[in-house]
Amino acid sequence: MCNSAYLHSAEAKDDCNLLGRVGIAVQVAITVVCAIVFLCVWFCETPRRPFLTWLFDISKQVVGAAYGKLYNIAQSVVFASLLSVGSGHQDQCVWYLMSITMDCFFLTFLLWGANDFMRPILLERCGIDIGDYDEPLESTLESADVEESTLSARDLPCKQTSIASIMVPETGQVRMWLMQMGIWIAIITVVRLCLSVLLFFIQHQVYEFHEGIFYLLGLESQTIKLVFAVLIYPVFADTFQIVVQDHFLKKQQTL
Repeated sequence: MCNSAYLHSAEAKDDCNLLGRVGIAVQVAITVVCAIVFLCVWFCETPRRPFLTWLFDISKQVVGAAYGKLYNIAQSVVFASLLSVGSGHQDQCVWYLMSITMDCFFLTFLLWGANDFMRPILLERCGIDIGDYDEPLESTLESADVEESTLSARDLPCKQTSIASIMVPETGQVRMWLMQMGIWIAIITVVRLCLSVLLFFIQHQVYEFHEGIFYLLGLESQTIKLVFAVLIYPVFADTFQIVVQDHFLKKQQTL
């Protein structure tokens, strides 16, 4: 349980409050930035995935990112109020900056490794190929093409309506997406818990390093530190994470 008395007391006036109005507003802003990055990744890729496939892929990232944000905030609050020994280690902005750094430089690559490790196992034992939503959809489209060749000109309006309805996910696709989402959340949880244990044992050294970043940049105001830790730094960090995760979460192209 977090120490709410500390979070809102006058003694904490020089520290960041991630759950205050400014903190929430900044987190909404970084969410908008991430949404723009998702769209840019899709529009810039070659070849471009079908919209439905892309939607399935990014939804796993979105849910994982939302889960990660909540996890980071909870970890920041808990570490700042319970795990630090001295009062000098209770700045939530420093803890949040630590969490973002661990996510980008450690968690992303650990998830990449875990995902690549699980991919052949899931494919062999469960028939699940991570990011594979195209095959069921293509099979449906092929059936529609065969049906199209047998239709006469007077049946064309009916045929077009049928093809338009194909863009709606089928039950099998939704079930596959849900299974992959569950697998992805499980992987994130295991890796994050392991990373939190590591961070617990080296928290003082890592805290002092990230606290030094604020001093080096001359960031002393609570609001400025909050904006830097939750918006400016994550703009670059989250962009990197989105691009890398999109690479290993989508269906791998066979050479």
